Amino acid sequence: MNFKQCSTFGMVFMVSAGLLFIGCAKKEVPVGAAAKSPTVKSTPSRTAPKVVAVKPAVQKPASHSIYFAFDESRLDTAARGILNANAAWLEANPGLTIVVEGNCDERGSREYNLALGQRRADSIRDYLAEHGVADSRIETVSFGEERPACEGSGEACWAQNRRADIVTR
Repeated sequence: MNFKQCSTFGMVFMVSAGLLFIGCAKKEVPVGAAAKSPTVKSTPSRTAPKVVAVKPAVQKPASHSIYFAFDESRLDTAARGILNANAAWLEANPGLTIVVEGNCDERGSREYNLALGQRRADSIRDYLAEHGVADSRIETVSFGEERPACEGSGEACWAQNRRADIVTR
């Protein structure tokens, strides 16, 4: 073998070896295999990305408690404002359901307070339903005076207990 043949053979050998290494360096991995092993990465798809319409983010309402006047279940202006924010948030999150928990202060009999707490919860459910929230997404319950937010007597404490809480499930 002369020098020219040797250099040609060497050149062919180096090119073949290079192609062999380049071909082994990038191995296609099935997508299912990448999910099974966290160390294996699949190559990205070469298709155009999908364009998805995104609704503007609706902030979670700052308050999930509605407060009532003594012996009342009617919603005042402040309560309606809070409920409007809750209705918008629920519309933006259709997979969520809520429970409205009616509460009362310690004045009145146990039975009376349970009924008043239920009327409070029902008034919130009705308002939300009127504003587009499906009834099937709203449960109501009354705890009467059994779950006070404030343990004590006096108007300041009683005002905190005359409420309905909106709890996300």
